[in-house]
Amino acid sequence: MQVFVGIWRPTEQWLALSRPARTAYLSKLSAATRLRLGVKAESIAWAENINPESTERTQFFCVWRFPTEAMGEQYLAVLAEHQWNDYFETESFYGAPKTPFDVMTKHVML
Repeated sequence: MQVFVGIWRPTEQWLALSRPARTAYLSKLSAATRLRLGVKAESIAWAENINPESTERTQFFCVWRFPTEAMGEQYLAVLAEHQWNDYFETESFYGAPKTPFDVMTKHVML
């Protein structure tokens, strides 16, 4: 299993689109995502960032659970195929879930 976290904020190119164009784009992207990933991709949470220390850099984020690392790559491919990065400045993170102890041990071992 993989946990995927995406963070993003809109670009000027996104803001220049009309609301109907934005809606059409997001509808098309959502359909393509479901078609490619199927029901095994679990959307855990989507939210708007309200932390005043980071809202300038990151406005939105999502958390997914994917059964395989390959599915994370497939998700990124869908975004790339639909020019997501033209509309949003994005960072993505994914990996196998660990316990807090395991991750903190990695910190010590750096």
